[in-house]
Amino acid sequence: MTIGIDIDNTITDNSKIIYKYIKIYDKSYDNYHDLPEDQYHEFLTTYIEDITQNTDLKEGAKEAITYLHNNGHKIILITARNLYYSKNIINITLEYLKKHNIIYDKIIFGTKNNGQKGKDAFLNNIDIFIDDKESVLDDVAKYGIKCLKMGNKPSKYLCFNNWQDIINYIKSKGDEDGRKNY
Repeated sequence: MTIGIDIDNTITDNSKIIYKYIKIYDKSYDNYHDLPEDQYHEFLTTYIEDITQNTDLKEGAKEAITYLHNNGHKIILITARNLYYSKNIINITLEYLKKHNIIYDKIIFGTKNNGQKGKDAFLNNIDIFIDDKESVLDDVAKYGIKCLKMGNKPSKYLCFNNWQDIINYIKSKGDEDGRKNY
């Protein structure tokens, strides 16, 4: 089975570090997505490298991805990270994944417009895609790909608060020969 996985807020837990930096940038905001467009751009251009380098992994992410890979699943990371806010983001991302021993078979970086995770998942024969954003999952699902949502906000997709539950779900959906059964 080929499993597509987002990075930000799926493998990593960006919320704490982003909150720290938004409070440095402008104490009146709690979420950088609430910034006016020019400030949003300035915030990301200023802090994206620090955020990317210093974010924590979600608990159990490394172990779950290693388990999936070691049990014959192909892991393709599909991220919206791109060169728009930092010319170094690809190298920083690759170094971060190596530093944290995240195993993957392929990584696909986003474009400036970022609207193609569904197409990328389809072109790479993804069977299951895991992301934290409903809009991304909507884009992926239109290609007939099974979607799992990381997080606990209500969703039309199956939601998981932790990686162990995702592993249990994937294990429950395959038969002894590894054929998908979802």
